[in-house]
Order: sequence, then structure tokens, then C-alpha cells
Amino acid sequence: MFKVRHVLRNDDAGQSGGGAPNNAPTTASQSGAGAPAPVVDVQAQINAALAQQQADFAAQLEKATGHKDIKSLTDAQLQAQGKLQELADAKAAEANTYKTKFEGAAISNALLAASAEAVDPATVKDLLAGKAKVDDAGNVTIDGKSVADAVKALLEAKPFLAKAQGGTGSGAPQNTSGNTPSKSRAEFAALDPSSQAKHIKDGGVVTD
Repeated sequence: MFKVRHVLRNDDAGQSGGGAPNNAPTTASQSGAGAPAPVVDVQAQINAALAQQQADFAAQLEKATGHKDIKSLTDAQLQAQGKLQELADAKAAEANTYKTKFEGAAISNALLAASAEAVDPATVKDLLAGKAKVDDAGNVTIDGKSVADAVKALLEAKPFLAKAQGGTGSGAPQNTSGNTPSKSRAEFAALDPSSQAKHIKDGGVVTD
């Protein structure tokens, strides 16, 4: 007799005959397996990272310098440099002014001290001061000569600026009227050389 074979089949078309199903039953986690993957905005992530980096840098810069960005820091540095330059210029001008005053005083003192034989030492000073120079040691020279030699040469060249030498009978002018003619230094300086010489020869004096 013939025996009947019973074959169990699954209604799923993708299942092979007589065997277990080829695919396991679909689970809840696999229900969306056929959906497309979400799109990631890479540029947005880069921008966000850069923004965070800039914010961190700004915070560190402000903590270290007190400025939130490079521009404000640079502006502050330039302003500080400008103030430093102004200060340096002011100090240089102050030093130059002090030097000028020191040299002027040194020249004036040296000329007045060397003009004892002059009728008006101040006039001698005015005539020679413009030619005087002061070295770093404070020594005064006039056209390369010592102050004493320069004053002597001036009095020899312009004898009317020198005091009369000698007493009675020596050729020195005598004033017999009892009144000594006098002129202020400004009046004497305004005279022409011949008038200055006449004033000195007449026994005149120069006053301040």
C-alpha cells in the first residue's frame, strides 16, 4: 500500500518548502528599516564649533588683557605707544630746555667774569655770547679761544669798550666839571661806535 506524506507549508512566498522560515519575524526595532537615514548638516556643525572656539578665545583674551577682541587690544596698544612717544618727546624737550638754560648761564657767567676791564661787561657779554660754545664738561670757548682771550681781543679791537688805564698825566681823560656823564646800557648800545668812543673818552660811564 502507498503511504501519504504530509508536507507543512507556510503561506509566506519567500519561505522554502518543508523548512523553517528564511527570515525571522519582524521586530519593533526593524519596522522602519526601509526609511532613509536622516540628513546631517555638517556645515552647521562646523559653524557651531567655530563660534564656540571664538567665544572661548574671546573669554581667554578678556581675562588676560581686559579686551574682548584683537582690534580693541591693538587700538589700545597703539594708543599706549602714542602716549609713550608723547612722553618721550616731552622729556626730550624738557632736557633740551634745561641744556639751553645751563649753557646760557655758563656763557653769561664766564663772559661777565672775564670782562672786569670793560666799561660795561654786559655789553661785552652781548657781543660775544652768540659766538660762545659749551662742551660736555661745561667749558666755554669763543671761536676756539678761551673766554679771557676772546674778551681781551675784543677790548683791543674796540678800545672804547675798555676802562681807561693809568692816572693823571697818563693820557686818561679827566672830568673837571665834577659831573660824570652817564648813559644807560641800552642808550650806550644804541650809539654808533664813534659816539661810544667819545662817551668813554669824556669820562662817561655806563649804568644799568
